[in-house]
Amino acid sequence: MLYDIIVVTLLMTYDGMAVEVRGNVFFTDTYLAGNDLNAQDQAEVERLISRILDTYNNAGFPFCKVSPTLLPDDRIPTKIVLSVDEGPRVIVEDLLFQTKGRTDIRAAKRLAHFQVGEYFSLRSVASAKKRLNRTRAFLAINDNILDRDGKYYLLFTLNEKDSDFLTLSGSLSESDFQFGASFSSYSLLGTLRQLSFDFEYKRLFSLKFREPVLIAPARFDADFTILTYDSTRQIEGNARFSAPIGEYFSASVSSGIEIVTQLGEDTATTQTSDNFLGTGLSFEYETPTWRTFQSVYIDYLFRDADRLRFKYDGEIEFWDFYLGIHYHRVHTDSFSFFDYLRIGGARNMRGYLEDEFLATRATWFNLEYHRFFVFPLLDIARINNDIIFSYGFGIEATSRFVDASLILAWPKGGNWEDGKLHLTLTKGF
Repeated sequence: MLYDIIVVTLLMTYDGMAVEVRGNVFFTDTYLAGNDLNAQDQAEVERLISRILDTYNNAGFPFCKVSPTLLPDDRIPTKIVLSVDEGPRVIVEDLLFQTKGRTDIRAAKRLAHFQVGEYFSLRSVASAKKRLNRTRAFLAINDNILDRDGKYYLLFTLNEKDSDFLTLSGSLSESDFQFGASFSSYSLLGTLRQLSFDFEYKRLFSLKFREPVLIAPARFDADFTILTYDSTRQIEGNARFSAPIGEYFSASVSSGIEIVTQLGEDTATTQTSDNFLGTGLSFEYETPTWRTFQSVYIDYLFRDADRLRFKYDGEIEFWDFYLGIHYHRVHTDSFSFFDYLRIGGARNMRGYLEDEFLATRATWFNLEYHRFFVFPLLDIARINNDIIFSYGFGIEATSRFVDASLILAWPKGGNWEDGKLHLTLTKGF
């Protein structure tokens, strides 16, 4: 942190104490401590000190210190004096970076989107670090203030981690086997741009690119996907622009094309090409103890039988619990093969085969508890009007060579032989 707290043990002999603030010039006593200058216990005093420091840090005083002193008083059993050393008010001249890795400093500076030439604000520093952390390219980002001949600079020290990953995955049951591979980069060639390639045998080819730097804080995503089932193939291209709304919300608009091909053996090949438009809204909030991500997305496909799709996806992590909440729905007057939702497999209902269920609407929940090395899991879904569930356990292991994840799950009413095994191996470099 950029500020220091002088910790003093407060021996609470009485139920309450009076609080006095001294040394403050920029803010009044009432603004810092409120009208009721009394504290019931030590925890309340510590919260007051933290609030005073946050107030000064967000007003341009990164070096502010608060020293508590316990004093006797003839009229009051106990009094605590909070001595404020405001320090200089700082204007940040520039944002500097220090790194031992390969991160492009110009890209990091654009992505941080920190406003220089203004008074220091701890809130702005936290927002800049959050934007950089969202790339998943860093283990930690430390900050400091540098004083160079009376001018102040903000320094970010970047601790990079492996940002390129090769993943091999497979799902196995008594009657089915599927495998795939993917490559993803959270910082392509050190530029903080993201690229991912996914391949599933005889089923999926997907290429995704994210540009978060040139138009920061807005973001550009480009997706290209080929999905194949027997003699039917869908090609989808999609471009999406996203921009933040405040600190926690983000809105997006997208446009794309969907091409469906029927590859007949005895009949002529048929092909349709249609355009779609979409919009979305997401919310992300994180504290040291819990995190949540919520998103809503709607798109409309223009064709003879127009199609409307709605997707809600939510994640909540608290203590050692993970809860995923999802609701997807499709509406059209005439459903074609690729309009249906496909549920089942490693992405949602892990006790079932990949894409075992076709649906026009589905709600499902994924619950995991990661307190132990082996974690239990439960998946519950309502598909159309039927309720199904699967249960099992997973194991995650990390090493210097490879990270591994293994999940074994059974379907509703299934026996031991009906279990589905999902194995993922990931190598970072």
